[in-house]
Amino acid sequence: MNASPIVLLVAGILVVQAAMWLAFYRWLKRRMAEVGDGMRRQYGGSGKFVMEPRSALYRGADARFGNVKGNGMICLTEEALVFEKAIGRKIEIRRVEITEATVTDWFKGKTSFATGGRHLVIRTRDGNRIGFLVRDAELWAEKVRI
Repeated sequence: MNASPIVLLVAGILVVQAAMWLAFYRWLKRRMAEVGDGMRRQYGGSGKFVMEPRSALYRGADARFGNVKGNGMICLTEEALVFEKAIGRKIEIRRVEITEATVTDWFKGKTSFATGGRHLVIRTRDGNRIGFLVRDAELWAEKVRI
């Protein structure tokens, strides 16, 4: 049996997969830039940012915001913590609703190596916990608590 058709088939599949992932990566990068720009336009007027928009991962919530994880952008303003997914809904938590901001190694039974395994966990007045993976989670928790 001649192996060259199999090698060509596998190579073709790999090329198609690489092209698809590259296209998705480029789209995601553009989408994150659009979301960040939108946040800057909507919330950045008159210096309202406490923490500028940056990439983050939504890790789920106990209630109200759902458990569908996703990539997005997070920012902290004087009035709210805002997270917008690349695909999906925006999460806006008014600062007056926030009772606690902590950093934990685990959230909802899972850890992550993406940011050293440190989750920013926000607790609201109704007892809900909302988890995010963001670089400098300790700094974010500190700024939320101020």
